[in-house]
Amino acid sequence: MGNYRSYPEDYGVATVETETNVESLAKGYWDSRENKEIERDERLGIHLDDYKQWTEEAFQEFNRNNENSLN
Repeated sequence: MGNYRSYPEDYGVATVETETNVESLAKGYWDSRENKEIERDERLGIHLDDYKQWTEEAFQEFNRNNENSLN
């Protein structure tokens, strides 16, 4: 069967694609917020870049917790 770690280009996380997907996910959430969420974010000074950062942090945490299951 082989070791997936031996083929990172085939089975690893594609960095450019991952960055694009993380940004797309954050933007999708940003664009689909309800009025009360928009008001809250404006009041707290939360911006799209914050959502991107939080999404990236969540993805990194997911990878740490599921490293073995992804390989």
